[in-house]
Amino acid sequence: MPELKTKRPYQERFLDNFDRAQLRRHVEAVPRKRFARLKKKYATIALGATLAVGGIGTPLALVQQRTESVQEERQRQDEVPLSRALAGDIRAAHSIARQVAGGVEAATGVGSQLETIAEAPQRLALVTEQVREDFFKTEVPFGSIIYREAVKNDIRPELVAAVVEAESQFKPAARSGAGAVGLMQLVPRTGKWMGAKDLTNPVQNITAGTKYLRYLSDRFDGNETKILAAYNAGEGNVQRFGGVPPFKETQNYLVKVRNYEKEYHSRVESRVVDATVGGGNVMATR
Repeated sequence: MPELKTKRPYQERFLDNFDRAQLRRHVEAVPRKRFARLKKKYATIALGATLAVGGIGTPLALVQQRTESVQEERQRQDEVPLSRALAGDIRAAHSIARQVAGGVEAATGVGSQLETIAEAPQRLALVTEQVREDFFKTEVPFGSIIYREAVKNDIRPELVAAVVEAESQFKPAARSGAGAVGLMQLVPRTGKWMGAKDLTNPVQNITAGTKYLRYLSDRFDGNETKILAAYNAGEGNVQRFGGVPPFKETQNYLVKVRNYEKEYHSRVESRVVDATVGGGNVMATR
């Protein structure tokens, strides 16, 4: 070990690996002002050592806190566009909700009108039937009986009236050369079959004749051409010829009935128009 020299600088002596006793003696030999400088220097080194080793949790916590602050700031910056997008979606949703609410309010406002429109066909059908009933009761001979029996047997009253007019021209006492009697020109056997005792009685005759039309309607599946042909020429002939028989009388009869029926239908339709469009009272002619 080299010889101890008191005059050597402190740093050099320290590097010579002095033991503690030697270091103490040299420290005590240093003047007080120099010692104060060394004390300050060692204090700085000690503080640095404490921060680097013993107190590492404190700087790491500070670093971690700073790191988290930076991350939070970045996250806030990243969330700004997303928040704006969400805000736009919310505004759009509110706009849609307002439109739906407006639609509901509008629908509620016109609810009565929609209901009226929906009920229009039923109302028109009711008015039409009222007009038809009134027409037959006031414009057609024996029309009240014709309308009542037609409705009862699910036959159009225009058709029943057309048959009556074609058969007898509304003459209760009319008779044919073939023995047909009354308004609907029923032969006694058919009249009796349908429940009539006196075919000259308008009520019994129309009641029996309308029932017979109902029977023929069921017999020929509602085919009115066959129904009328059978009423005039007999159902046997319609079956035999598979439709309208080649009889001139029957063919003319079909044309006549159809024309009368169209006329009744046209007159009823005209009254319906007057009652619905013109605002007339459907019961005014009673």
